[in-house]
Amino acid sequence: MKILHYSLGFPPERSGGLIRYTMDLMNEQIRQGDEVYYLYPGHINLLKKTAYIKNDTKHVKAHFHPYSLVNSLPLPLFGGIKTPEDFMQSVDISIYHSLLQKIKPDIIHVHTLMGIHKEFFMCAKSLGIRIIFTSHDYFGLAPEPNFYYQGHNYDDNNTIEQWCKISQTAMSTFKLRLFQLSIYPFVRSVNNFLFKMKKNSKTERAANFKSDVNKKKFDELRKYYLAIFDLVDFFHFNSRLAQTIYTRFISMDVNYQCISISNSSINKNISKKQLKDPINIAYIGPFEKYKGYFEFLNLTKLPMKKNVQFHIYGDDKRIEKPINIINHGRFKPENIDNVYSGIDVLIVPSQWKETFNFTVIEGLSHGCIVIVSSNVGAKDFIPKNFIFKSVREIPNMIVDINHYKFILPPIFKKHVKKIKNLYLEIINT
Repeated sequence: MKILHYSLGFPPERSGGLIRYTMDLMNEQIRQGDEVYYLYPGHINLLKKTAYIKNDTKHVKAHFHPYSLVNSLPLPLFGGIKTPEDFMQSVDISIYHSLLQKIKPDIIHVHTLMGIHKEFFMCAKSLGIRIIFTSHDYFGLAPEPNFYYQGHNYDDNNTIEQWCKISQTAMSTFKLRLFQLSIYPFVRSVNNFLFKMKKNSKTERAANFKSDVNKKKFDELRKYYLAIFDLVDFFHFNSRLAQTIYTRFISMDVNYQCISISNSSINKNISKKQLKDPINIAYIGPFEKYKGYFEFLNLTKLPMKKNVQFHIYGDDKRIEKPINIINHGRFKPENIDNVYSGIDVLIVPSQWKETFNFTVIEGLSHGCIVIVSSNVGAKDFIPKNFIFKSVREIPNMIVDINHYKFILPPIFKKHVKKIKNLYLEIINT
């Protein structure tokens, strides 16, 4: 089967669960005998304003066939949209027609709407090529990927007024374009430059923001993305949470299915651990509010009825923490087995409504007890009595962990075969 994927790019320029899943899925599909192509938003060509597609010679070692969409639409990776008209720019449909006629894919698998033009979907539709969309983020339903702004979820207040409010602190299109420059990985690594830029820009943008925001333009932008969703043939929801939110905003006249995702690290499942004394309770992830890091810090201040030790992994940011926490910092993917070997109970306290969360199934596959907030899509694998709304509930859950019933995640190879069967169903419908 010939499969064309669209996602955000390659590591290290792009990271996170979306990128990991895309890379792992493509490589496993090749191992299982498929012919795989990859389109992604590439760098900005300052000498040429129009968008075009080129063979990607930078990633020639990839087993799949990569194509770079140069001068794509901007990428609002975080922070929202300031100038909506920049995200609705038309492009000559022939650039996509040439690519699709050259590849002749049996199916197109889209992993995000960021960066891609409406004409891509129109062209695929005109050629009779089926499109499947996986719900890794909420961009298109919202003006940024997470449905999370200034410490709050706003999926229940997704109004044009809210989009306008978010635009007040959004980066300009010019600054968003910096993420697509070839020097971006270097810039990101130098003295936390992006964090400072974002922080300083917020003050500047809020001060310069005019009260007469053009609501009409944001209304047009919302309709633009809803029109793209209308061109999708099949929605693959990676969790029941994502399905609930998407079906709230999109009329599901098309087919859809909820299939939990996996990744290449899930190649075996270890039996439930024998708990140690003290019980090692851990958080894995960036030290950010939306990921629930500060909720985990609050947990360490609560009285526990068992002897416990707290650990944090995943970030090298210098930040104040209680003295009863051991900070292990960032770790390399190849050390993941060692990390989980030192964890008895993994807490996933996300504040934004994550469509999934790979640490949940990674922890389970390593025999860890995993306790999650109700905002985590991967809670589909967690017993209901170990899903919390407030970290204040966790001490009682720790008392009850001997009664934890494991729901094992799918081995990745089996998951990929399931996706292949889904492709065949879509093509033959």
